[in-house]
Amino acid sequence: MNLTKRLSLLAVLSAASAATAVDVTNVKMTQNTVNCKVTITYELSGPAVVTLDILTNAIPNATTGWTSIGGQYISSAKGAVWRKVTSAAANGVCTITWKPADSWLDESGEGFKVGDGCAKAVVSAWPLDNPPDYMVVDISAAAQPDTQRYYPSADFLPGGLLDNDDYRTTSLVMRKVPAAGVEWTMGSVAEDGRNATREATHKVRLDANYYLGVFEVTQSQYALVKEGSTRAEPSSYKYEADKKFRPVEKVCYNELRCSNGSTSPATANYWPNDPHSNSFFGRLRAKTGIPFDLPGEAQWEFACRAGSGEGKWGDGSDYLSKTTDANLAALACYGRAAPASNSGDYPGVAAADGGTMPVGSFAPNAWGFYDMNGNVMEICLDWFENDISDFGGAVNINPANPLLPLSGTAASYHVQRGGAFRSSASACRAASRAEEISGGQYNYVGVRVACPASAE
Repeated sequence: MNLTKRLSLLAVLSAASAATAVDVTNVKMTQNTVNCKVTITYELSGPAVVTLDILTNAIPNATTGWTSIGGQYISSAKGAVWRKVTSAAANGVCTITWKPADSWLDESGEGFKVGDGCAKAVVSAWPLDNPPDYMVVDISAAAQPDTQRYYPSADFLPGGLLDNDDYRTTSLVMRKVPAAGVEWTMGSVAEDGRNATREATHKVRLDANYYLGVFEVTQSQYALVKEGSTRAEPSSYKYEADKKFRPVEKVCYNELRCSNGSTSPATANYWPNDPHSNSFFGRLRAKTGIPFDLPGEAQWEFACRAGSGEGKWGDGSDYLSKTTDANLAALACYGRAAPASNSGDYPGVAAADGGTMPVGSFAPNAWGFYDMNGNVMEICLDWFENDISDFGGAVNINPANPLLPLSGTAASYHVQRGGAFRSSASACRAASRAEEISGGQYNYVGVRVACPASAE
């Protein structure tokens, strides 16, 4: 079969399944000869997150040399794909449909033609306790719990990560951090500008993988989650033309987890307990059905480092200077003054005059996270203590009394990481640790969300 329609795709081929704890069997791919729509059917041995790839080869039915056509062309597929699949039709068959003529086109706008035996589908089943690397969560006004979508890489994200405005306004894009069982060194030894006590080195081994937001939470995203509350807009929207992409600021630990404002919270609303129902995270959990929270500071530092050690930025480049660093300039909005304003909101001031920049304006680190350095400081779960070298990466909150750190000594400050638009290079380092009062709201403090890497 070799169709001569606008797009001709040979689709009667067996497909491969991923080597996971869940088996994919009886994969079949067919194509409608009139409208070129592709239908893929398969069976699963149990619940799993399902993703798809389409491979082509110049040699029919070859055993090697197969190449993906590219995730951006496949993400428009519908049905039992890009999500958790727990049940199938009465006959046990799951179905995916794909219209290649809508997305897989050459430079002239024509559809590709594929010869007999030169295309196949790969249906992959990911265990629920280890889902794909990317998760996209709807937080729009129409959002429903447990409707998140999963993709194996950033290349599969519909519309492209930076080209699809939804990812910085009405959706959250989460990236899986491969942390389970990895031993690494937290802190620093010889970096210029370091604080020897606060950054004392110690070995850390995190228990599990986790998802972390690719971007800092934007003002648009925060307002959607807090819609209807008494504080839907935590700061004046600066820079009217691009307000929707700028990070939310003037947020504090208390309103993120414990209440709707900055009043003293109750013990019951401190981690590891669930957040207050009217807090940012309480509302986000209700909207999505996902146990979102602040990252622990060990989680934050591990993601910021992206596998890089001491004296390195998250893209692997060298740390050059504690003041102005040419390598950091590629990654971070830093070293910028706040525009003159008594209120700190500076309405109508041009971006070039200071303050934050839209999230994603700079290059990501090696694991695909943007603005881990600079822009706004990011709040972590932990109470702040100067020396955490004995905690082994555990979240510094006493489970017996969450109003206290692990040491039992009273504390009123929470950890902040990453530096801000007004910071020097030294304050933007992965190991640099800062603190702020739990109810303090400042125009250089924002938030990045985290959650377990699980689809269960």
